[in-house]
Amino acid sequence: AGSGAPLVILPGWGVSHRWFKEQFTAEMTSRFRVICYDPRGQGDSEKTERGQRMGRMAADLAEVIASVGEPVHVLAWSGGGSPVLQYVELFGTGSLRSLVLVGAGPRLMKEPDWELGFLELADAKNWVDLIRDDVNAAMGSLAPQFFAGDPAEELVEWAIADMVRCHPAGASRASWDFLNADYRDVLDRIDVPTLVVSGDQDVSVPAGNAPYLHEHISGSRLAVIEDAAHCPFLEQPRAFNAAVIDFLA
Repeated sequence: AGSGAPLVILPGWGVSHRWFKEQFTAEMTSRFRVICYDPRGQGDSEKTERGQRMGRMAADLAEVIASVGEPVHVLAWSGGGSPVLQYVELFGTGSLRSLVLVGAGPRLMKEPDWELGFLELADAKNWVDLIRDDVNAAMGSLAPQFFAGDPAEELVEWAIADMVRCHPAGASRASWDFLNADYRDVLDRIDVPTLVVSGDQDVSVPAGNAPYLHEHISGSRLAVIEDAAHCPFLEQPRAFNAAVIDFLA
């Protein structure tokens, strides 16, 4: 929707474009051509286990960007940050005007030299098994963590209903792939303007990831959205949109 410089939004793992309904409002579409797609296996896209790895998802993003026909701004949320970083490693930044990384991290598994992950290896194995075997239980346990405070029951139910539309085996494969990826060595290759956004109460991807990204991406900006957890674009859409508009301007 809209017109102007294209802004491609890449949703996070397991979710659809519906999470970005507040970015299809006039304050954004009067300035940008806003484009959001459902990654493979998610939302309205084909329910497939094939290609559920970051390299293929980065290639999917490359195909979307190529279809736009001009350089784009890219906004990626949560697990969507991993294919974007993989894209930069594989394809460079020549087709990018800028990056906005929201609730993202370069390394999601804990290691002795990395405390900003949110899972140990054994926990990650149990998690991907749960996704494959009981996607309703997996998403039901995860969705409440996305929101600050005491979220409305209707909001959590809506989030779960959208997430369980994914392909369970495919989502399990994708989760294992991005949990094991390490993109810390890619950050110094990002040479386009970059905005790093985090909710001040994010626990799904620990908020310390945002300062790390800001420190290691040359010239980047950092925006912390108050009274928001992992979904500032839904929880505080006016503040989130204002931060994005100000940066892109």
